[in-house]
Amino acid sequence: MSDQESIEPPNESPIQRRIKHLRFTLIALILGWTYCYNVLIKEQGIVRAFFEILDTISDDFVMGTLVTIAVGIGIVVVFSFTKLYTQIVANIYSFRIIETLVVEELAQRRFRTFASKLLRFEDQPLPAQCCPERISSLLLSFTFLYVMSWVYLILFSEALFFVSWSAGVDLPLDDPGKMLFLPTLALAIPFSARVMAYVRYPYAQDYADFMPTAVFALLIVFALGSIFESDDQKFFLLQVWQNPEYLKTLLKNGTVLAFIPVFFEGVFWIIELNRMDKESTARESMESESNGD
Repeated sequence: MSDQESIEPPNESPIQRRIKHLRFTLIALILGWTYCYNVLIKEQGIVRAFFEILDTISDDFVMGTLVTIAVGIGIVVVFSFTKLYTQIVANIYSFRIIETLVVEELAQRRFRTFASKLLRFEDQPLPAQCCPERISSLLLSFTFLYVMSWVYLILFSEALFFVSWSAGVDLPLDDPGKMLFLPTLALAIPFSARVMAYVRYPYAQDYADFMPTAVFALLIVFALGSIFESDDQKFFLLQVWQNPEYLKTLLKNGTVLAFIPVFFEGVFWIIELNRMDKESTARESMESESNGD
């Protein structure tokens, strides 16, 4: 009797029965839809459609899902990176926060925690000072600013040219002076977000949040134009690349333009360090006077 009881399965709880019914319904729904797809869309016979269910799932659904997931991952990576950059430029404490995360999390090999805090960058506590404490962090911050200035100078130049072209406004590149106005305006877009952060403008992040959308739209348009081999679409950088004089002018002036955010960041940090030095001196003098009394 005891052996028979041990062989019989235990009584299922209501939750287990509900899970089993839901699982069966989902499997039946997928198989039934695939069977109808084989019969109605692929126009297979009734018997053949039944035996082709697994092939349809593996070939059509699984492969299509993998392609969709790959495209989705690319979109997430581009959006996450541009979103992180906007959070950095809209926060005057950003480079000090990154330095703290690198020392406390990344150096301790807590990679998951480091990545999680980066994704929630705007939720990190604000430190007491804006400027990084280490010279290496300062140099890396300047390098990051300079590289990203070049990236956005190129991307937004193309984006502004595309917006004008799609609106029916032709921008002929027949003058180097006019050609340089586009990269200048392109760099002014992200740099203005940093200036808002300098003056503690409360809506700096709201302004910066449109940049990931602009970059995403530009990449989508460029990808679709390339896939469909469109001959109508005009590209700013392609025209500059085909003209050696314009290319040389863009590189020379872009070198200076991309350094402008670095220069102002350095000036801002110098001002902040001088302020901290004065506060520290005043605090030490007050403490010495109180000790003397």
